[in-house]
Amino acid sequence: MTTPETNKPCECSSYSLLVLVHVNADGDKIWQQTTTGCAATTKRLFAPGHDAKLKSFLIKAGDGGHQLRRTTQDTVVDRGAARVAVDLGWGEVVREAIARTAGRGPVA
Repeated sequence: MTTPETNKPCECSSYSLLVLVHVNADGDKIWQQTTTGCAATTKRLFAPGHDAKLKSFLIKAGDGGHQLRRTTQDTVVDRGAARVAVDLGWGEVVREAIARTAGRGPVA
């Protein structure tokens, strides 16, 4: 008998990044955490359309020069957007898109 598949969080929900908002008078850096906004669950790696959502997030992060943070359980790994894209098999597509969008503004 096989174990039935259970829903798990969509993979794109494990990615976030920090955007520097400002440095206060004491020299403290104030950051804003930005995520994909995903709360979906799925039996697969990504909920429908969420691979595209993560690709878009990677492109915006790469364009802004931000490190991506992947959180799984109690482990956090920081990587550049291009490296995350390579790990997911999207390296060339994401690199080309980052080059096309270079300088269009911060991640929102």
